[in-house]
Amino acid sequence: MIENAVDSLTPEALTRLYLKRVFGFCRTMLRDERDAEDACQEVFLTVLRRWNQLGSVQKPLPWLMKVARLTCLWVRRKRRKDVAIQETEIDASYDPGPPIEPGEDVGRVMEAAERLPERYQAVLVMHYQQGMGQEEIAEAMELS
Repeated sequence: MIENAVDSLTPEALTRLYLKRVFGFCRTMLRDERDAEDACQEVFLTVLRRWNQLGSVQKPLPWLMKVARLTCLWVRRKRRKDVAIQETEIDASYDPGPPIEPGEDVGRVMEAAERLPERYQAVLVMHYQQGMGQEEIAEAMELS
């Protein structure tokens, strides 16, 4: 994927370059096509609203994934209305069950991933679905 400084792109070019990736991330995180469409639209509306402030962004993908992740969190909170989302560490007493054998249905892996706190899910999606490297994920997640 071509990485360009945001100041060398137009909003339309940035959208063309990253729309499918942002939508794929939102769809995986939200598990709902319509919510993903709304979230993806909100990400690119944020791009337009903040376009004049984005001159310092050198790598658009990590920045977009950060905005997408925060937008997905907002959508989840909106879904649950007054129920606050609490990210908790994996309980030490959690029993993941037997290991998955090669060739076994991937559905079990997906079910286990869905039980992870959101921040871990986001890292998995960014790495395995979006193909992002450790540095890009760290930047998107604001981690070292």
